[in-house]
Amino acid sequence: MTETRLGTETTPSPATPERGAPADPPPASPKGPAARGSEAPRTRWQRLAGPNPRKRIGFTALIVLSAVYVYIDGVPYSSDVILLWITAFLFVSCLDDSGRWRRGIVRDWLPLYLVLVLYDLLRGYASHPLWGPFIRPQAWFDAHLFGGVAPTVQLQRWLYDPHHLHVWDYVAWATYTSHFFTSFVIAGVLWKRDYPRFRRFVPLFVGLTLLGYLTYVLYPAMPPWMASQTGHLAPTVRIIPLVWDHVGLHLAAALFTGGNRFDNNIAAMPSLHAAYPMLICLFFWGRAKPWLRVLLATYVLAMAFAVVYGAEHFVIDIFLGWSYAAATFFFGSKLLDRWEDRQARRRAASTDAPGRPRRFRRAAALPTEATNDEPPVTVGS
Repeated sequence: MTETRLGTETTPSPATPERGAPADPPPASPKGPAARGSEAPRTRWQRLAGPNPRKRIGFTALIVLSAVYVYIDGVPYSSDVILLWITAFLFVSCLDDSGRWRRGIVRDWLPLYLVLVLYDLLRGYASHPLWGPFIRPQAWFDAHLFGGVAPTVQLQRWLYDPHHLHVWDYVAWATYTSHFFTSFVIAGVLWKRDYPRFRRFVPLFVGLTLLGYLTYVLYPAMPPWMASQTGHLAPTVRIIPLVWDHVGLHLAAALFTGGNRFDNNIAAMPSLHAAYPMLICLFFWGRAKPWLRVLLATYVLAMAFAVVYGAEHFVIDIFLGWSYAAATFFFGSKLLDRWEDRQARRRAASTDAPGRPRRFRRAAALPTEATNDEPPVTVGS
């Protein structure tokens, strides 16, 4: 090695390798975010399907089947069909981890399927209730709270035109219909992206639903459109089936007008249409950004307007649904916190148990729940 004098400093000149000596290895390629930024950006399809060819084939087949289903039978609108499609999507997303499918989908989603089974049983009960159905308390409450005229009657006098559907009719229809899939879609996203929050959301959702079902059995209640047919309320129009007919989905309209064969017509109190948006709002409110909080609150109010204007629920049904959702969230969250604390203490106790070999202590400290490959996502933050 030689030195080159520059002013008062000396700097080593680069060493020349001797003849026959091995050359220095090439510099390692950079890793981390800088290297990922230099790679070709992946498309949205590649990010969704990932590198596993089975997932790409599965998603392709699922998209083709979805298109064929919509072409033959139309857009899915019943909760059971939508839940089946969501389950199929999650199954395809787990093709690279079959173990997670077995212990995750079957165990985690079974309560949601039981909710649908119980609702099918309630349809049969609606034809032969133990007592009722009741209408006078709801009609009296709405009329006296709003100056003698029920809000459904007044809103339809102001806004409904039997000869022409307006924009707000379609908005009310879309908002009302979102009830049948929004909670399931949220559960699917949380299961895939933020599993710990999924484990909290599903018990709250199922608990709220069971409270509503229990009330339907103990207090079968008429909706406003049925109260108009029995003479307990001024004439009203059931708007949601009209919009279904207007958009060409006549089978969906038949589900609403087919009596208790397809729906429980005396399951009006509480309004789960109002309760679910309130539960979703409370669940995500604490971590949500301001714009998301506005969206959550707007969904709650829009659903309340849709079911009252559409003659599906009285206002007292809305209030009771909101109360059920708030009680389920606050008390259910406390129970879940206590359960999680107890599970954490059990894991700590099993880890520190005396006399156990060190390798078993380390194994006990490992998490036992299935986790996702993706990092948790905080909604709105």
